[in-house]
Amino acid sequence: MKKRGFEALKKSESGIAAAIAAALLLGIIVATMTTIQVHYVPVWKEDAEYAHMSDVWQDMTRFKSNVDILAAGAEMNPNSRITLNSPIQMGGADLPFIGDMKTGGTIAVNNDISGMLIVVDDDMLGYDSNKTLDYTGSVSYCPTNTHYVDETYCYENGALIVARNGRSMMKLSPGIVLENGTGISSVNLSVRAVTLDGKRRVMASNSIEDIMLTSQNFINLYDSDDLFTNGNKTLKANVTSVDLTVYTENTEAWEEYFEDSVDESGIPLQEGTDYNITNDTYTVKFSLSPENKSINFKAYSTLIKIETEI
Repeated sequence: MKKRGFEALKKSESGIAAAIAAALLLGIIVATMTTIQVHYVPVWKEDAEYAHMSDVWQDMTRFKSNVDILAAGAEMNPNSRITLNSPIQMGGADLPFIGDMKTGGTIAVNNDISGMLIVVDDDMLGYDSNKTLDYTGSVSYCPTNTHYVDETYCYENGALIVARNGRSMMKLSPGIVLENGTGISSVNLSVRAVTLDGKRRVMASNSIEDIMLTSQNFINLYDSDDLFTNGNKTLKANVTSVDLTVYTENTEAWEEYFEDSVDESGIPLQEGTDYNITNDTYTVKFSLSPENKSINFKAYSTLIKIETEI
């Protein structure tokens, strides 16, 4: 009887020890998983979202590059019809073995404010783009990150802009160039505008969305080197001022761009006398009217058809 009682007690103690060991093991697993979820997963997730945003940035830079290529091709051959595809990686930042944490974003085509107004004052007929560039189109990507900062990448008026928390910065420049002329008394200003012709589209996704671009035509809007016939005389217009107004939601980026363009041109221009930069809620206006200097001004426009599967 004593032997049987001892064996029963021994088995009971063994069962309790196994239960305690299992409980301790479970506690260790729970503590480990909690530590990973609280301390490591957010860091891994932030790194993954940063990597995804880097991929999107590369896609958006490729999109701008494709637009520039098509615009240059149309300038060389206005009758050409070239098509390029620009895929955008909408989703990413998933963590294998941790769970389905893949994020996505929203892509918008021709949904943002974008456009230009060009007014030229010369001693001939002058020029006003009126509604020619009233809306030039846009493509923007806005992520739905949970850990990394939300940055909006926007292509508008030939420029690629990054916007964050109400601030904006131009990362890739548009086709607007200010530089010294051939002589010390001349200034060169050129505007190569691009219009994205397509339907308005907005879509949230976490897959790959493809954007197809096709060059349509090329238009010479204004060229100060063009000759005019006045009676028996052939004359060239003398440009006295150019007003370039950009319609945008990213006024800070455009204002800084025009300021940098003046500084980097090497032209001794005085603000308030030779040029002015003004802004409003959705516009930035660059006015060029240099004293004792002539303006060589050229403006072109390329129409590109934009199509998506959105």
